[in-house]
Amino acid sequence: MLRNQFTQLLSIIIFSFFVLMCIRLSLYNFYIEDFSNLTNNEFFSSLLMGFRVDMITIFTFSSIFVLLLLFIKAPKIRVIIALIWALFLDTIFIVSFSDVLYFNFSHKHFSSEIFNLGNDTDIIIGMAFGSMLPYTLGAIFLSIIFFYYIYKIFSSPLENFISGKKLIFTTFITILILFIGIRNSFEGKSFGVSDAYAVNKVSSGNLALNGFFTVYRTKSSNSHHLMKLDKAIKITKKALSTPNAPFIDKEYPLLRHYAKKDKPKYNVVIVLLESFGAEHLDGFTRYKELNITPYFKKLSNEGLKFTNFYSNGYRSIFGITSIFTGLTIPAGADYLGKGLELSNLSYLGKVAKNNGYSTIAMQAAERRSYRVDAVSHLAGFDEYYGASDMPNVETVDKGRKPLTGTYDFNMFDFYHKKLNKMKEPFLGFAFTETTHSDFYLPSAKFERFPHDRKNYNGALNAYIYTDDAIRRFIEGVKKEPWFDRTIFIFTSDHGARDALCSIAKKYRPNDKALASIEHFRIPLIIYAPKIFKPKEIKTLGCHNDIFPTLVDILGWGADITTMGSSLFDKDVHERFAYFYAGTLIGIKTDDGYIKYNFKNIVEFGGKKGKKEHLKKLLFAVDTAEAGLLKKNKWAK
Repeated sequence: MLRNQFTQLLSIIIFSFFVLMCIRLSLYNFYIEDFSNLTNNEFFSSLLMGFRVDMITIFTFSSIFVLLLLFIKAPKIRVIIALIWALFLDTIFIVSFSDVLYFNFSHKHFSSEIFNLGNDTDIIIGMAFGSMLPYTLGAIFLSIIFFYYIYKIFSSPLENFISGKKLIFTTFITILILFIGIRNSFEGKSFGVSDAYAVNKVSSGNLALNGFFTVYRTKSSNSHHLMKLDKAIKITKKALSTPNAPFIDKEYPLLRHYAKKDKPKYNVVIVLLESFGAEHLDGFTRYKELNITPYFKKLSNEGLKFTNFYSNGYRSIFGITSIFTGLTIPAGADYLGKGLELSNLSYLGKVAKNNGYSTIAMQAAERRSYRVDAVSHLAGFDEYYGASDMPNVETVDKGRKPLTGTYDFNMFDFYHKKLNKMKEPFLGFAFTETTHSDFYLPSAKFERFPHDRKNYNGALNAYIYTDDAIRRFIEGVKKEPWFDRTIFIFTSDHGARDALCSIAKKYRPNDKALASIEHFRIPLIIYAPKIFKPKEIKTLGCHNDIFPTLVDILGWGADITTMGSSLFDKDVHERFAYFYAGTLIGIKTDDGYIKYNFKNIVEFGGKKGKKEHLKKLLFAVDTAEAGLLKKNKWAK
């Protein structure tokens, strides 16, 4: 079969298509619930669209090698070129399969955020040689076989090397096929991520896309011109408008003034909980409760419990950015600490300091993880600490040291002791770690479910541990003199893993799938038993609202720009949660929610007749935020 260079090359191309389709079918089988809303016709249409995506991926990174190998005859040179080509193909395969594993955490494909994963090297290495070790070894083994296969094929002399006019004709046909395959569209623009939706359902796009394609096609994504900027600003201002925080500057259209008020200067202690998705937590879940966070539920019942609260993204740094600045990271933009700060932003820590507060930030992960050290400094936190700064006070069974970071109670104990030394009033921020996969636990006593560091059982056990760590922290600080004049805020960085995975069904056999917006719903507890009476609050809110809420309830004087409003302001014209999800943006209001892929609305849920309004508001908010940041007219 491999008698000439054309059939030789064709065999590699066909093999590459086969591998990528197998990876796609693995995605489907691993997370079948995510694709349960596809009909049979939609399923096969999505697979066909996936074939087109794979064609673009393979042809884009193979064309130069294919053309070189059509003309070069010497076996030694051919094998060198072929092995370089194999390196590209193997990278595509590994990234695409890694994306399948990543999907378990975010229910979306890789996008441009992969270029920032270097900041989380310790976590990635820990998972690769921890719970994902079988996949790591498998990838190494299969890569070796693949390279050996390529070497054997291309080091052998060809029986019939095509040359002369026949080679010219073959080359012309090959270039034509490669061009059509790479472009894959006869319209004005070539095929993009948003074109991969065979039907307007998120699941269709997720099935069709591969992780490598979404990475390189979103690297420089910045498609925010959804309407004229002036119109977008006008619509956004109307939604955000409230007489309690008027807009004050035409040059900075969304800048608002919060007048200083004579209110008690309560301390603020923020705890950002890793992957505490509301869909899993006692007191917040809309599924059957599993009694995994009883103390967290107790706190929620003794404080202000917000049950209609959402994240502004799907990664930790998104949540941190939104809490520190009150904005959603625009699609295609760099994170805070990687370039977003090149625009003038409003910062929580700086506003707190301007109002007489001392500030401190920390995380249970390593100091540089997510660049929280740099991000905290930018945001105005004078002190910052990471795992290496925190002594181990947790009772740890033999051989149970975490691979990365430190156990949550070590951080909570450190937080407690640092707060004792802070000058009041103070603002503290702490970010937990243990509920991040791999789920290392200090003791078997927390393993109520059959423990596995990479699956839902492991996540449930991690919730049990962190819930107990929170209990020990709160019960400890209750004895401190500053407790009665302190507001504790507990929320999550983002949602968690799918509550309807196969293991979850074992514990919740009668549960039916909820709308995908549930993956963005997170808890918010404002706990201050001496200050606020217990109450469940159903006001729609998101990360972006935390900053202005603190400004409001503490009476801080500030001129700030945020894409949120105080959760206690009853005069806000229209509340919304604006989120970014890789290749998608979306918005949630009291009328429903939509998700948009910069070409089509791919998901809608809500009141009849409100779809166009939601679309208009989303387009406005996205355009206004991205446009003002680009022009550096976001904040002074």
